[in-house]
Amino acid sequence: MKTIYLIRHSIKEKKQNNNTVDKQKLNEEIKLSEEGKALAYELAHMDYLKNVKEVWASNYERAKETARILFDDKPINVSDSFDERHYGDFDKDTIKDEFWIEQFKSPDLKNNNGESQKDVRKRFDDKINEILEKSPNDEIAIVCHNACILFYLLKYCDLVNAEIPRKLTISYKGKVLIKDSIMKAPSIMKLKFDGKDILDIEYIEMSSK
Repeated sequence: MKTIYLIRHSIKEKKQNNNTVDKQKLNEEIKLSEEGKALAYELAHMDYLKNVKEVWASNYERAKETARILFDDKPINVSDSFDERHYGDFDKDTIKDEFWIEQFKSPDLKNNNGESQKDVRKRFDDKINEILEKSPNDEIAIVCHNACILFYLLKYCDLVNAEIPRKLTISYKGKVLIKDSIMKAPSIMKLKFDGKDILDIEYIEMSSK
């Protein structure tokens, strides 16, 4: 049996508006804010992740930085399979808050040069299955992003409700994981597997300790 901890990165710096650079690259390079660093250090001193032996992170700087704080004594494996959804080019008439909610309701929705929920879940799922098959470790952490984690969970969970502004309710076998909210930054989804079969999912917030 293996446990995978899907960890949302800590609070990031506010993104700077800069129309002269590639927006995807700009997003990937955003670092943690000072508050985000402090919260990551706080989580690092709790017991939730003390038995983790293997650590992965997305290619985004804020995820790698969170992973380095949480697991300063372990090597960090980086994979773009765990990157946040690539939004691509929004149409000028698109209302981004509406798109953000609709992406959970419509698995095929995508922008030009962007990814759909299905696209993200496939790359995420393929990499997790590879880790489950090949890793000798029983407890594995993956530091990544809110939307990609929730897209992956919809393989196993029910989307009960989704409405503006970013109010999601997601349940697993009748157990509500998130109610009218999103994953906090940072927070953890704890998944237990028997082989590649899911046994349980638990949502852990720092305040719940």
